Amino acid sequence: MRVTHRMITHQVMTNLSTITGRLLRVQDMLSSGKTLRRPSDDPVKLNHVLLLRTSIRKLEQYMQNAEDGASWLNLTDTSLNQATELLQRVRTLAIQGANGTLTLEDRMMIATEVEKYLEELVGVGNTSYAGKYIFAGTETLTMPFVLRDGRTVYQGNGASLLREVEEGVVMKLGVPGDEVFFRGFEAWSNEGIDVAAYQGESFRINGVEVTVDDHDGSGTVTFDDLVFSINTNVALKDSVYAFTDGKRLFLRSRTEDAFTLEEVSGTLLQEWGFLDSSGQIAATNSRGASGILKIVQDLVAHLKGNEVERISQEDLARIDEVLDLLLKVRAEVGARTLRMENAINRFNDFTLNFKKLLSLDEDIDVAEVVVQLQEHQSVYQMALAAAARLLQPTLLDFLR
Repeated sequence: MRVTHRMITHQVMTNLSTITGRLLRVQDMLSSGKTLRRPSDDPVKLNHVLLLRTSIRKLEQYMQNAEDGASWLNLTDTSLNQATELLQRVRTLAIQGANGTLTLEDRMMIATEVEKYLEELVGVGNTSYAGKYIFAGTETLTMPFVLRDGRTVYQGNGASLLREVEEGVVMKLGVPGDEVFFRGFEAWSNEGIDVAAYQGESFRINGVEVTVDDHDGSGTVTFDDLVFSINTNVALKDSVYAFTDGKRLFLRSRTEDAFTLEEVSGTLLQEWGFLDSSGQIAATNSRGASGILKIVQDLVAHLKGNEVERISQEDLARIDEVLDLLLKVRAEVGARTLRMENAINRFNDFTLNFKKLLSLDEDIDVAEVVVQLQEHQSVYQMALAAAARLLQPTLLDFLR
């Protein structure tokens, strides 16, 4: 085969391009600190790296959820501890007020002091974290407790915030305010009701008509559809809210006052257990208002009314009950907090291990890459020298 000058030049340029490409890749690795800069570098290893990065991002998100949840729960426990201390002071005053030797004026003075503690308890119930009220259920942007004319109004709901702290594991954050501080008048349905069988039927709450209908487009009517209808009804928003445990429908007043229920079509409310045969709210499926704020308000009223017997028998017993409830709720909050903290520690360990594996796959060995760089630089210099000697002849040399 005849080798021409052009062929030699082309081969020299090809070799120099190959060497400079290797040199550039090693320089890129050294400057970035990574062995993988593009999929073509190592497709198999890159796939493993991408899986590790995805796992690390998931862990970081779960850790953020757990850290946020732990902070929320710690503040919840602190607030419940404050409520416990205030309620214990109220209990001390109730014992004083139950003393039969006191006069009406003495009890009026005690009532004034209890009212101050009531205001503090409302403040504790309105505790916020990062601009969100921790005792408002999922209505975190709404102040949960308001005192209107000496009466408590709960503006939150009975649901709890949820956080996914592991894949497929969802935990509740905090405690809805109506679980401890104030629960209005409440009525609930029987269990085992086929809600879909009543589709299209209606009933009234406080004179506002509600229809059993499908709102989520699933084709099947459930208690969740009713909860949506009631809670999104502007006419009911300030007086009643609803929730479900999956088996029953609960209706709860935002104040201590009972709401009204009326049949519109058929006997739906009676069949569900809300109303008795006389059309009144069934006593077996309802209960009056309760909670810390309600108990303290009743104590104030009994002190001002000089009702010694009710103070000594009813109020003290109810205060003790709610103190026991606070202990149980705080124990549950503490268990959730511990679980969050354990999850955070576990995620830290997992993240560290995954980052080590990721480093083994994509981080360079600096000493090795520096040696490679020096080797490629030497090869490049030798290639240039060889090319210079091989391509020395010029056009004038051929014309001589």
